[in-house]
Amino acid sequence: MLSLLYPENYTPSGRTLDREVADSLELPYIAMLICPYSTEYALGILTELITDEAVVRWRQDILEDFINVPQLERNLQRSIKTIYDNAHSVYAKSGSTQSFYEVQENILSIEAFTACMTECHEFIQKYGGRLHSEGIKRVLAELEERYNSDSYNELIKETAELKTKLAEGIKSVTFSVNFDEVMRPTEIMLLSADKEPVRKKTRFERLFAHDKAAEPISKIYTRKAKEGQISEINGALFSELDALCGGYMKRVNTAIKRCYEESTDMLIKLSKQIDFYIGAKELAERTRQMGLPFCRPVIVPKVQREFCCMAMHDPVLTNRLFAERVRDNNVLPVCTNDCKMDNAARLIILSGTNNGGKTTYLRAAGLNQILAQAGLFVYAESAEISLCDRIFFLSPKEEKAGVNTSRFTEECKDLRRTIDSATENSLILMNESLSSTNPYDSQILGEEVLRIFADIGCRLVFTTHILELADLPAKLNPAYVKSRLVSLVALCDENGAPTYQITEGKPDRARNAQYIFNKFGISFDEYTSSKQKQHIQ
Repeated sequence: MLSLLYPENYTPSGRTLDREVADSLELPYIAMLICPYSTEYALGILTELITDEAVVRWRQDILEDFINVPQLERNLQRSIKTIYDNAHSVYAKSGSTQSFYEVQENILSIEAFTACMTECHEFIQKYGGRLHSEGIKRVLAELEERYNSDSYNELIKETAELKTKLAEGIKSVTFSVNFDEVMRPTEIMLLSADKEPVRKKTRFERLFAHDKAAEPISKIYTRKAKEGQISEINGALFSELDALCGGYMKRVNTAIKRCYEESTDMLIKLSKQIDFYIGAKELAERTRQMGLPFCRPVIVPKVQREFCCMAMHDPVLTNRLFAERVRDNNVLPVCTNDCKMDNAARLIILSGTNNGGKTTYLRAAGLNQILAQAGLFVYAESAEISLCDRIFFLSPKEEKAGVNTSRFTEECKDLRRTIDSATENSLILMNESLSSTNPYDSQILGEEVLRIFADIGCRLVFTTHILELADLPAKLNPAYVKSRLVSLVALCDENGAPTYQITEGKPDRARNAQYIFNKFGISFDEYTSSKQKQHIQ
C-alpha cells in the first residue's frame, strides 16, 4: 500500500506525545490550521514522535516538492475531488436494479476519472523532472503504470463501446430460459440487447431470414393492456423478468464499481495524506506573508542532542496575529529570538519581566521540535535539531479536593515521574513550575531538580519567577555535568516595559519591579503621594 507518510516497509514505533502535553502547547490549534476538516487526523500525525531520521527527511522532501512545484497540489487535489465525488455516485448505484439509466450515469463517472488520469499523465510529462521526493515519485509512477496498463485501456475501450450502444438506445433484450423436467422455468440469462423492438415476423420474413436471431412465438406478452393498466394475467411474468433483469443490472454496475475501485482506490486512500501536506505548505506560506522566516530544519544525529533555532518564533502566536491582521487590516509585529541547546548549554533557565514572552518562547521551542519531528518545516530562519525520544511539559496543577492532593503535591509527583522516565534524548518544558509553594522551598527544590536534569543530560527550558536560579549556572557548570546550564532573561526597556527580546543574562529586579509599580499604580511612594494630595485638598 502506497503511503506519503512512511517509506516502504517502515513500521511505526507507536511512540506518541502525551495528549496533555499536546494540549498545553496548543498543538490541536496547529492541527486545525493544517487540516480544518480532519483535525484529529492531523493531530495524530503531529503527536507521533518519529525517531527515525530517514523518515523525517523523507517527509521533508515531499513537503518541499509541494512548496516548490505548486502545480502538484492543483493537479492532485482536483483529481482527488473529482474521483471522490464520483465514487459516491458509483458506489450508490452499484446495487441498482432500476434500468440501464444508472449504467449511463456510471459511465459518465468513469469518463470523468479517465479525464483525471489523462491530466495526471500530462502533468507527469511536463513537471515530473522537477519533483525529487521518493514518496511523490512512487505515487506518480503508480499512476503512470495504471495509465499505461492493459486493464485501464480496456476499460476505456469497453466504456466507449457501451456508451455508443446505450446512445443508440436499447429497445429489446433476448433472454434464454431453462426449464426443469416438468417444464417450469428455472433459470434465465440475458443473451443480447438490441436497438430495435422485438416483433412477430411474417411467414415470408421467416422463410427468407438468414440469421438465427430469436423471435417471438405466437404472441407477444405485454405488460399493459390497451387501456394502460397492468395486465393481471402477465403481471407475474413481468415481475419475474424485472427481478432477473434487475439482477443483471446489478452485476453490470458492480463490475463497473470494481473497475473504478481498482483504478481510483490509491488516490482516494492518499487523499487525507495529500491534504495534510497541502495544509502544512499553506501554514508555511502564511508565515511568509507576514514577513517572518520559516525553514527546513537540518536533522542532526541524536547523539548531538541539539536544538538550535535562529530567529525562532511561536507558530500559535504568529497565526493568531495573522488572523487579527486579516480581520483588522493591521500589521502586527512578531519578535523573533534565538534558542540554542547544544554542548555550550542544554538547560535554559528563563526569567525576567512579567508578560515578557517567556511562555511564548517555551511554547515556540516545544512546537518547533514537534513540527521538525513530524517532518515539517519550522518557524525559524535556520535550524539544526536532534530528534527526541520523549517530550515532557510541567506546570502548576489545578488543586484537587482530597488528602495529600495539593497543587504542590501534584507538581512533585509529576516531577518524580519525569525524572524516572527522562533520558539524555528527552526535551523537558517547565512553565512556572514549583511556584505553588513558598519561595524558599521553591528555590531549594528548583536547584535539586536542575542538578538532576543536568546529570541526565536532557534538553530543558524552564521559565521561572525564582530569580535566584539564575545564579545556578555559575555553581554547576564548573563541575562535570552532561548538560550545562545557561540563564536567559526576558528584557525590558528603561521604563521596565517588556521588549519581548530574550538574551543571555540575569534579570534586572529593580527595573522589573518599577514596571509593575508603574503599570498597576501599586507602590508605597504612589500611595503616600496620593495621600498627601488628598490631605492638601
